[in-house]
Amino acid sequence: MELYLIRHADAVPLGEQGVTTDEERPLTEKGNAQSESAAKALAARGVALDKIYTSPLVRARQTAEILMRVWSKPELTLETCDLLAPGGRLRKLSKYLMKSGGAKIGLVGHMPDLSEFAGWLLGDKKMQLDFAKAGVACIVCGELPAKGMGTLEWLVTPEWY
Repeated sequence: MELYLIRHADAVPLGEQGVTTDEERPLTEKGNAQSESAAKALAARGVALDKIYTSPLVRARQTAEILMRVWSKPELTLETCDLLAPGGRLRKLSKYLMKSGGAKIGLVGHMPDLSEFAGWLLGDKKMQLDFAKAGVACIVCGELPAKGMGTLEWLVTPEWY
């Protein structure tokens, strides 16, 4: 299983543009551009996902929707996964992914949760992988995504796009 951990793109700060809760923070214009650039760059390098799961928070969902729009593949599905919201449980997310049936899965989420999940897959959730906004990591897990079963293939920032 290949997992593509994708941090949401740049979002409106809390308290600006009438945003009063963290959950409802939308992407900025920069965030929209970052998401589109990421999708185009990944596609140009042959990344083809079977499924995308996104946190229910607005900025993550918008990031995932832009990926879907740019890739426009009818077989690619997008689902909201509450386990990708801040504070989600690593083992529950792993079990959820095992039941997904996909071989190449995108996960759109947040820091520090994505870093902790990546670290857990690589063997130690205290390991710090710094995901820039719209950053992407590819972790290959063999048959199942479990603690210590992953190998980091690459980690890129928006500057790479």
